[in-house]
Amino acid sequence: MNKKRIIILAILFVAIAGFVLAPVSAVNKTYKTGKLYFKVEKKNKITSFDKKINGKNRISGFYIYPKNTQTQMNPNTLFVEIYKKGSNSPDYKITKTIIKFKKTVKGKTYYSTKTFKGNGVIYEPKNNYKPYYALVYYKKGKGTPLFS
Repeated sequence: MNKKRIIILAILFVAIAGFVLAPVSAVNKTYKTGKLYFKVEKKNKITSFDKKINGKNRISGFYIYPKNTQTQMNPNTLFVEIYKKGSNSPDYKITKTIIKFKKTVKGKTYYSTKTFKGNGVIYEPKNNYKPYYALVYYKKGKGTPLFS
């Protein structure tokens, strides 16, 4: 009977130690969005997406077409960032962004993928590729906005 108690106590000790040492903090957890497709706004000559994380934080991305001269930002530029309503520093930060690009030449469609590490994306696509969708990985922590 003593051996059985010792074995049970040893198993319980190992299980409790495993729970205590496991990183269960929400700070370390990385979240992933689904595919965020860029929606075309022909009249504004941009394409964009917007996804709500919680009540105040949002993931936003937009691409300004090359022939768009009606904007203060550079044409042919892609932006992806997390921003917080009414504040300069969001509660989340981007760790990785994967953008799938698309272009059509003479009826044939070509795709390209680019991965960005770090907080946010500012990028000028090459060879007439336009963003098709984005996958954004983010985690809790103070992020730095691209625009103030």
